[in-house]
Amino acid sequence: MGFQIRSLRSIELGNAAHVLIEPDTGVAVVVDPVRDIGQYLDIVSHSSAELAWALETHVHNDFVSGARELVAASGTHLGASGDASLRYPYERLSDGDELEVGTWRLRVLATPGHTPEHVAYLLLDPSGKPQAIFSGGALMVGTAARTDLFGPALSWRFAHDLERSLKSRILELPDHVVVYPTHGGGSFCAAGAGTALTTTIGAERATNPLLAVRSSRQFVARALTAGPYPAYYARMRNLNQVGAPLLGPQPPLPPTLDVDELDRWLAQGALVVDIRSPASFRAGHIPDAIAAGAEGNVSGWVGWLVGPERPLALVADSGSEGNRQVREASRQLARIGYDRVIGCLDGGTGAWRGAGRPISAYETVTAAGLADRLDADELLSVVDVREAAEWHAGHVPGSVNLPVHDIPGAAPELPRGVPLAVHCGHDYRATLGASLLERAGFGSLVVVDDGWEGWAALDHDQ
Repeated sequence: MGFQIRSLRSIELGNAAHVLIEPDTGVAVVVDPVRDIGQYLDIVSHSSAELAWALETHVHNDFVSGARELVAASGTHLGASGDASLRYPYERLSDGDELEVGTWRLRVLATPGHTPEHVAYLLLDPSGKPQAIFSGGALMVGTAARTDLFGPALSWRFAHDLERSLKSRILELPDHVVVYPTHGGGSFCAAGAGTALTTTIGAERATNPLLAVRSSRQFVARALTAGPYPAYYARMRNLNQVGAPLLGPQPPLPPTLDVDELDRWLAQGALVVDIRSPASFRAGHIPDAIAAGAEGNVSGWVGWLVGPERPLALVADSGSEGNRQVREASRQLARIGYDRVIGCLDGGTGAWRGAGRPISAYETVTAAGLADRLDADELLSVVDVREAAEWHAGHVPGSVNLPVHDIPGAAPELPRGVPLAVHCGHDYRATLGASLLERAGFGSLVVVDDGWEGWAALDHDQ
């Protein structure tokens, strides 16, 4: 194509930002950057290019935009829809506007639906032929982004807007046009998204279930199938309109805390977030810590369960693995505006135990072991912390469905005085759920480490 495009994933968000470089003229553009912008600056610098634009497809609900960071670091122009209502300087873009990227151009297309101000950017080659579209959430691999972020009263209206955006704007493009969405597989902004970073108009026209429906009402019904989304989404749009504090190219790493310092923070209401593996957490952890291992979606779960004003103290492994965990957790939390990470416990749980402080642990069983105990009529309540749709697709007979994010409010409904066997699909959410149940005062907790996957693999006819 004679044009360089690099897509950089934020795996825990299920999103990708896109770096565009016109090599002949050395002009670069970044579309939908996240807050830690060093990764984009490195690509632009190594390409000997100059950043001309930081562009937004919409006001994001799921992460802090890095566009203002790019302006502060490089002096680039920030472009977004004129309807975005950003409260800091930016170029107000309208449908049909074109931005020069060397000898290529980006044409602004109004594509409301996911959000009311949503735009896409159509990349035109020097001859004016469309080659790619940076679609944000208007079109994704196998689906499109949800339209219910503004509440149920507006969800149908925005779904109709999305249908019009797709049919009258995006699907008018030729089949060869490459689609670069922002939202992707794993994003709470859509259900059923594929894992690929790109697709084409032709592929989506042929295979996207959302585009195969025959009526507007069927389109709305399919568009409004996404599950719940994290509580922090309710704050993120306003934060991006006002502008989050500037951190620089990389979020700062938290300082170390000794045991006494952590004690003082705990007395002031700090929450311990244990970012080790689920197995390490189950083997021994600080009482009332929550298990949000850095191998998974730290920010999504913390953002769902904890307000941004609460001080957070991290507990990690020792050595290089612990350093990696701290970097990853700090980066994820900064991406959603959780800047009150007050430190990381020096020496981890070893230091805590060595200071004579109490340690909690959970029993771990396999699904086969759970089945044996149930067959033996052991007094045991099975708590399935998966989402309701997962539970309805298949579950342990007699289990209680209590999704992780509902535990703080609904835990009092669970039976007291009997062990709770907690499971999810595998073990990440199960361990997190058990930690929340511990915080709710449940003392006899068992985690099923192979979860529903293990249970479904058993021979239940024996």
